[in-house]
Amino acid sequence: MALNCQMVSRRVVVAKAPGVRAVPVRPAVRRTAAVKVVAYRDAHREEKICSLGSEVVNSWFKGIAMGPEAAREALQADCDTTVAYRSHQVLRHHKGQGLDYLLKRINVGHEKMDLVSHRILATAACSLDDTFFALVEYKYKSKVLGDPRVNVGYKIMEMDVMYDDTCLKVMGLHERSSLSPEDVSVIASLDSAHNAGNATPFPEDDLADYPGGLNNEIVLANSRAWCQARSSGQPESVLDRTLDPSFRLWDAYGVLPVLCDPSRRGKVDACVVKYDQVKDIIASTKDRYDIKCKLIDNAVSLNKNVGFTHWRSRIVNKDTKAAFEIEAVEVDLFGADGRLKDIWMFRDPMDVEIEMLQGRK
Repeated sequence: MALNCQMVSRRVVVAKAPGVRAVPVRPAVRRTAAVKVVAYRDAHREEKICSLGSEVVNSWFKGIAMGPEAAREALQADCDTTVAYRSHQVLRHHKGQGLDYLLKRINVGHEKMDLVSHRILATAACSLDDTFFALVEYKYKSKVLGDPRVNVGYKIMEMDVMYDDTCLKVMGLHERSSLSPEDVSVIASLDSAHNAGNATPFPEDDLADYPGGLNNEIVLANSRAWCQARSSGQPESVLDRTLDPSFRLWDAYGVLPVLCDPSRRGKVDACVVKYDQVKDIIASTKDRYDIKCKLIDNAVSLNKNVGFTHWRSRIVNKDTKAAFEIEAVEVDLFGADGRLKDIWMFRDPMDVEIEMLQGRK
């Protein structure tokens, strides 16, 4: 596939050779096999990827604030002409390709939001397969509802990067975001959108510097164990050595029926499940479904106690035999020992959750 890296005027960034590469550079198409992660990490390579990814994030929000054309030149420099795009918004998904499609998606945000500010809370990159993640907080006023209140939202941006001796380009972009008030208004089971202006908060109080002396492979192993424990035939007891006793699971969308308590709607902990409840939910879910969870991408920050995980589960309803897949991208906050303290997760709804959100059950 042509990379089109010589078709732009931007100076090409040349990578320092890291020695033997563990995984060949991948094309823009998402792989379906699980990534195999080892302890080796190339910090210089990850810094370069994080720098590129952060540029794209800032250009994206510049376009939301000022209009998509304000982002065109920078995105043209940083993204391949064939760049692939995907987004998931609970019941609405979008998919496209090319710079003009990226600008189209930016324009959707520009028309919906009067952007007040944005800030990148954490980034991470995997030097084995050149994947970038960023968690972004943004503040805005709703243009659609004409509401003068300042709302808070969050976005995870995941990027596939082509990085070799001649090229540093974003080949694919996958985003998941907090639901805006007008997004919430189309979900039949929820109350007025005006009561849902603020997203499920990210637990920033637990965000800290990377623990000194901690091997990132411990964190990656715990993320893998989290996926493993949710697969059929695997014991939930593995979580006893993976999760911190203070562990909390957050529904970042703030709408999933399995994780949200309607009686606490509007409260900070309305869509938070604690340690013991999490194991009960996993066990009851596996009673109803056959589940196979696979990691797609996994990365740990160089300077923060943050990991990012993208996983996919193939699920079969034991009663109906209906098969479906769900994906999620999550932020994993870990303690000094590498055990997970918080998982803040944008997850696709299960089949029964879709029925509930659409008011069919």
